[in-house]
Amino acid sequence: MRENYFAIDLKGYKNALFASVASLHDPDADFKAAEFDADTFSGRKKELKRLKPDIVYVRGHTLDFNRKALEAPETTILSRPYPIDNTLAKIAARQEKAFEICAADIIRSRGYPRARMIQSISRTVMLARKYSIPLAITSGAKDIYSLVTPRELVSFGMLVGLDCPSAKACISNVASRILERGRST
Repeated sequence: MRENYFAIDLKGYKNALFASVASLHDPDADFKAAEFDADTFSGRKKELKRLKPDIVYVRGHTLDFNRKALEAPETTILSRPYPIDNTLAKIAARQEKAFEICAADIIRSRGYPRARMIQSISRTVMLARKYSIPLAITSGAKDIYSLVTPRELVSFGMLVGLDCPSAKACISNVASRILERGRST
C-alpha cells in the first residue's frame, strides 16, 4: 500500500497513517466516538446528550445484551460482537448496524484465549458476509505506542477470513459509509 492509501481508523489515535480517525480518547481526532458496555448502556442517553458523538459503539456481551444493543436506535456499531448467532446477524442486517473487529484484542492476548478469540472473530466475519453486514476493522489504539498500520489491519482481516479487497474495504469504503451514516443520525 502506498503512503497516501485512503484508510480510516474508526477506533484509534490520530496519526499520519490514516486519512481520518474516530477516537474515544483523543480530543484532536477527526471524529468523536462514544462507547458503552453492559454496565453503562442503561445511562447512555444522558452521556450521548453530553458528548454528541459521531459514532456510538456498544461493546458486545451476552446474546441477550447484544440483541438489546442492536435494537437501540442510537447504536451505530456493535463492537466486538461475540457471541453472535444467525438471529442477531439478521437483526443487525435489518437495523443497518455494523460490526467492529478490533485488532487490539488479538494483539493483547496470548495462548489459548487468543486462539478462541480468532475463532469467534472468524465466525463473526462469516455471518457478516452471509448477511451483508458492514464490517469495520479497527486498531483500538489508545496512544501513539499502540498504533497499527493500515497494512497490518488488512493482514489481520485476511487472518480472520476476509479476502484482500474486502479487508481493504473494511478500513476504507465501509468505514467512510459508517461515518457518513453516523453523522446523518
